Amino acid sequence: MSITKQLFFSTVLTVSVVFGCATTSPSKVGGFNLVSVDEEKQLGDKFAVEIEKQHQVVNDPEVQAYIDRVGKKLLTGVDKVQFPYTFKVVKDESVNAFAIPGGHTYVNTGLIKAADNENELAAVMAHEINHVVARHSTQQMTKQYGYELVAGLLLGQNQNQLAKLAADLFGKAGLLYYSRDMENQADYLGVQTMYKAGYDPKGMSTFFQKLQAQHSANPGKIAQFLSSHPQTGERIQNVNEEIAKLPPKQFPAVSEAEFQKVKAKVKGM
Repeated sequence: MSITKQLFFSTVLTVSVVFGCATTSPSKVGGFNLVSVDEEKQLGDKFAVEIEKQHQVVNDPEVQAYIDRVGKKLLTGVDKVQFPYTFKVVKDESVNAFAIPGGHTYVNTGLIKAADNENELAAVMAHEINHVVARHSTQQMTKQYGYELVAGLLLGQNQNQLAKLAADLFGKAGLLYYSRDMENQADYLGVQTMYKAGYDPKGMSTFFQKLQAQHSANPGKIAQFLSSHPQTGERIQNVNEEIAKLPPKQFPAVSEAEFQKVKAKVKGM
C-alpha cells in the first residue's frame, strides 16, 4: 500500500473512530465502514473456514435443520438482509453464540442447554444476527487492527494471521469486544427482529434475567457471556423499555416439543 493510501486510511480511520464513539440512535444502521459489503462477505467466508477448523460443528441433520429454521425465521424480521446468512451449532459448553462478518452465525451447545424455550434461544440469535446487520464486527476490526491488515487478509496474505485472528476474535478468548452502544443497538434491533418475525421479545428479557441470577449463584458458569455482553442489568431495563413501546401482539405458538427434542439430543452429545 502506498504512503498516500496509508495516510488516507489513517486519517479516515481516525475520523471514523472519533465519530463512531458518539452515541447514535439504536435504530440507525449502517454507519461509516471502510470495509465494503462485498469485502465483508469475502472476509466472512475466509473466517468461516478457520472457525470450522477450530470448533467442532454439530453435523446432526435434525439439529442443523432446527437451528437453520430458527435463523431463517428471524431473518424475516430483519429490515435489510445484505449477507447470505448461515446458521450452525458448535460443540461448546459455554452459554453463548457468535456471528462473524458476512452473516455466518454459530450457536454453542451450551446455549441450547441453558435456554428454557425457543424464544430464549431466538433472543440470543437475534442479538448476534443484528451485530451483522449493523456491521459491528468489521467496524471494530478496522478500529483494533487497521484497514491495512483487513485488506491483506482479503488479498490472501498471511494465512497464519487469518487463523490466529479467527481464534482470537471469535474463539473461546473472544477478544472482539463491542462498545456499549453496539451492544445496546444489537439488543434494540434484536427486540424489533423478534417482534416482526413472530417471536415474543420478552424471551430476551427473561433469558438475560436468568443468566444474571445464575451468575450470582455460580459466577464461573456463564462468565464468558457476561464478560462479552456487559452491563446486563442496564440492558435488561433497556430491553424491557423497548418491549413496552411495541403495540400489543398475539404471537403464534412456538413448537415446545421440537425445541425440547433438539435440546435433549444436544444434551446427549
